[in-house]
Amino acid sequence: MLGAFAIGSFVDDDSPGFSLHMLLGALAAFMVLLRVIWGLVGSRYARLSALALGPTAVIDYFRGLLKKTDKRWLGHNPGSSVAIVAMVLLVLAVAGSGALMGSYHALEELHEILAYTLMATVVGHVAGVLLHTVRHRENLPLAMLDGRKQGAPKDAIPSSHPLVALGFLGLTAAFGLTLVQSYSRADGTVRLPLLGTTLTLGEGAEPGEAAEGENAEDDD
Repeated sequence: MLGAFAIGSFVDDDSPGFSLHMLLGALAAFMVLLRVIWGLVGSRYARLSALALGPTAVIDYFRGLLKKTDKRWLGHNPGSSVAIVAMVLLVLAVAGSGALMGSYHALEELHEILAYTLMATVVGHVAGVLLHTVRHRENLPLAMLDGRKQGAPKDAIPSSHPLVALGFLGLTAAFGLTLVQSYSRADGTVRLPLLGTTLTLGEGAEPGEAAEGENAEDDD
């Protein structure tokens, strides 16, 4: 998403390199879908049902942050739970609006608003991770990778599932490779794997521009 955001911000949409912006967006959406699947069938703390999303829990958590009395959570705390749901929905919304911009140019502004909102959420989430790491003296980024935290045996998970992680990485690489192979530089389209849907990698022409183009062809 950072790569797609950087390209979208600094590369002209008429540039050949802009297509990479949309390819990265499609890849990010695929990774998020894998996360949703893992949230349904994955381990104890990865499941969506384990997220602490109750209004009371969320309010109490942020009050604790301000008073420096927030407790340590083995799974996702209410702040990260809200951030996870927000990021999942925003990534899918950004990818969806971007995919439809070729046909509906009016979505451009909404796409940009969603993208900036997503980046702000990511920054807030990373800040929360760093705050937790410092305040509770726990290497949370490492725990996110190896699945290890200090806690009672009854609160443990059987495994950190490294093979599942490798499988997801393999699926992501395969999806990305298929995207690149199905991309046509000549007409700026890509055929999405599995779905069989062909998308135009561009913002599409404004209605006025389309009309002018048709008039020019008529004059010729």
